[in-house]
Amino acid sequence: MVTIVRPRQLPGLAVLGLLASLLAHAMSYGESHQVGGGYHQAVELLALTGAGVLAVLAGSLACVGARRYATGSVLAARLRTLVPPLPLLAAAATIWFALIESVEPPHPYDAPILLIALSLAAAAAAISFLFGWLLRAIAEFAFAIASRPFVRRPVCYRRRFAHRSSARRAVFVYRRFARPPPGVMLLPV
Repeated sequence: MVTIVRPRQLPGLAVLGLLASLLAHAMSYGESHQVGGGYHQAVELLALTGAGVLAVLAGSLACVGARRYATGSVLAARLRTLVPPLPLLAAAATIWFALIESVEPPHPYDAPILLIALSLAAAAAAISFLFGWLLRAIAEFAFAIASRPFVRRPVCYRRRFAHRSSARRAVFVYRRFARPPPGVMLLPV
């Protein structure tokens, strides 16, 4: 089965993949060494900043879409498209994990490959579930704010024009044809 990434899923793929790789690193190595070695603070700052930006993006999309949809669950389903599919999230987490491990200095703490693979899969599933739950909460919150009675809604009305009388229309009906009547065309020139 081929899984395709939509362009709106790319930020989520990068950020959630990094978060899943950090969670998998903590699950497989524990506290035996820091993630990224000397780049530990930079990696954690990148993950936290990316998660914050992704949450703000989801919140702004929810605020814009809160007036368009009938219920918060519809809005949550639309926001759920920001989360990439689970196999791609696991692949992104694996790439981030390999990148972070390549930056670290050599260390004597080696975790079994099977434990790393299981922790990457579990971390990707957990991050996908938690971010989906966060998106549902953001959508319900934005919809609750938008549907409050104190929020001013613009009055939408259409101006209806007065009905034209059929007497005026009858004048224009006979002006439609641009050719002369058939009797005029039979006369010799």
